[in-house]
Amino acid sequence: MAASSVCASCLRALRQQARTQLPAPAPRTAFKPTAQRQHLLPHRALSTSPRALNEQHRSPTASTTPTPPPPPSSSTNPPSNAPLSSSSPSTPAGFDTLATTLRDSTAPLLRQTTEPYIAYGSTATLFRACAAQCSYTIPALLASPPQPPPKNAAEEDVGVGEGWWVTPKPNGGLGLDVTFNTWAQVVMLHMYLLTVRLRCFPAVHAPIWHQNLLDHFFYAAEDRMAVWHGMSARSVRNKYLKDLWLQWRGLLLSYDEGLVKGDAVLAAAVWRNVFRAQEGEGVVGDVGTVVGYMRRELGMLGGMSDLEVSEGRVVFGRPEGVGRLVGRESAWMRRSFVAEDFKGVEGK
Repeated sequence: MAASSVCASCLRALRQQARTQLPAPAPRTAFKPTAQRQHLLPHRALSTSPRALNEQHRSPTASTTPTPPPPPSSSTNPPSNAPLSSSSPSTPAGFDTLATTLRDSTAPLLRQTTEPYIAYGSTATLFRACAAQCSYTIPALLASPPQPPPKNAAEEDVGVGEGWWVTPKPNGGLGLDVTFNTWAQVVMLHMYLLTVRLRCFPAVHAPIWHQNLLDHFFYAAEDRMAVWHGMSARSVRNKYLKDLWLQWRGLLLSYDEGLVKGDAVLAAAVWRNVFRAQEGEGVVGDVGTVVGYMRRELGMLGGMSDLEVSEGRVVFGRPEGVGRLVGRESAWMRRSFVAEDFKGVEGK
């Protein structure tokens, strides 16, 4: 959500940079057609000014004989085919490196001028990595004529999804409902993982990158509302977007608390957000799989440099391996407590 003050700052910085570093423009010279272009000119010079047009209408007897082409140059040197140098009047020196100069400048204002644009492009790549984890369509709307989409028990539109999160459990997936809410929660979970890593950026850059990543999500959410759920009225979409914003703020707080207090608290947050606090057989194991997946991906992101993250090289892994690890029973689960286990604990 860019502000108008950013654009004004950009314009001021660009004008100042152009005045201080770019050379003075070359003086304008009258256009003189060459011998090769002379035959392409019309027989009578035309002008768009009203005075010239009136003179042309008042002088129908004016000579229309074209001016003879100038004689060829007597120089024996052939024309040069070398590319123009940066000091050529047609390409002022330093113009092609203006963006690089702004990025390498020691002035904070000049560096911040290009930051929103770089962050916008890079976070678009990062958001695509998040959105690739879960996607869905509603085939009923693609029929001819379109049919009403099927509903679940909560009266939500149900579609056909792709990704481990919505793949049925017999096929090795998590088996979540293929709805807009599931898509939003899965994408926001991966956005949270990226947000934790973006917080490690320098303080002057982190808010810009986080805001651009969030903007991409809300653009995609609004587009999905209009295309797949028939919300053509902006007022209706804005209502759901506000609810989605509140969910994002609550998700940040609950997942942050889980990272600080431990896996049990993080599992409770995942159970409330992703699984919507549903009960059933195997839910505990599924929640443990998601928590293990989050911990593993956070470790992967923590091992990446700021440059790798800013260039969009993030690739999320597959959760299947984590599920097999969580399903293994710990050797300590069936071991009885004996006195030898507590040696050296007395007095602590």
